[in-house]
Amino acid sequence: MGGALIMYGYVYKIEDTPKANFWTQSREIELLNGTIVYGCEGNFEIEEAKGEMFTQSQFLIWLGENAKQEEIE
Repeated sequence: MGGALIMYGYVYKIEDTPKANFWTQSREIELLNGTIVYGCEGNFEIEEAKGEMFTQSQFLIWLGENAKQEEIE
């Protein structure tokens, strides 16, 4: 077994996106306070002050608690 663990997270500034990022479309995430962050996906770490990375399940929980939800009619 083995292989790279794919992580999910965000950066505060799009220019801080790691080069190995796989998430290339619809990356803007609007937080409840109106802040925009940019989603990232891949096998890398983000410097502490530039954003945060999670496992997929942790990221989904974080999104549910922090992202502004689109209203679906």
